[in-house]
Amino acid sequence: MGRPITGEDSANTRPVAVVNQAFAKKFFGNENPIGQQFGLAAQRNAGMYEIVGVASDIDFIGGVQPVYFLPEAQTTHFNETETENREIWSHYLYNIVIWAPGKPPDLGVQVRKALADVDPNLVVYDVQPYSEVIHADFSRQNMIAKLASLFGVVALVLAAVGVYGLTAYGVEQRMAEIGVRVALGADGGSVVAMILQGAFRQVGIGLVFGIPAAISVGYMIASQLFGVKPWDPLLLSGAALMLVLAALIAAFIPARHAARADPVQALRAD
Repeated sequence: MGRPITGEDSANTRPVAVVNQAFAKKFFGNENPIGQQFGLAAQRNAGMYEIVGVASDIDFIGGVQPVYFLPEAQTTHFNETETENREIWSHYLYNIVIWAPGKPPDLGVQVRKALADVDPNLVVYDVQPYSEVIHADFSRQNMIAKLASLFGVVALVLAAVGVYGLTAYGVEQRMAEIGVRVALGADGGSVVAMILQGAFRQVGIGLVFGIPAAISVGYMIASQLFGVKPWDPLLLSGAALMLVLAALIAAFIPARHAARADPVQALRAD
């Protein structure tokens, strides 16, 4: 709500601030924060800044915290030495975010030239797209996510191998029964359907217990991470479908082998 910081917030105008939702809720509760005043120190500096806007919360340095933003063009002075030093330090711009709609060409060159016009001694280390900055900040999380995806693929392969092994073992144990069915007129399709039905009964039991467990773990993860949903129906459905497809492929191989078995040889099986 309110307005953002603009170019009109200069050194000649009243010091203003934009606060986040956590700041407004902590210090003003349900009261409208627009127009309220606050400061970093008591007495003379207590009403230093006037709140002109409220911004959405973001995960800022390890969690959502009360945060306020000040115009770079405005400078305030404090009686306390520590607070005054913090004010001076805040004007050293280590990072500048430039909003450039339309992706203008040679933006980096233009930025360096503009800063050089202000002061040739200003040092510009690098100009990066914001996507690269975010990717670098989350490189560790991205690595963990890729490892988790790799473990998921390994778990899917192991599940498919397990279904294949159980199905193949079941087929070998039921070869005599399959031979009798074929001798009595059962076609290959009915044999394949019978084998797949047994395999998917096991997969169904796994999904009945696995989906609630996945949702429960999702709620645990969501309580520790910012902006993460406890469960996504589309993602959960996709994972279940992928497991079913993997089980179908794993079970179809021994099922097809059973359907093609020679009835005479099958009847001789122990």
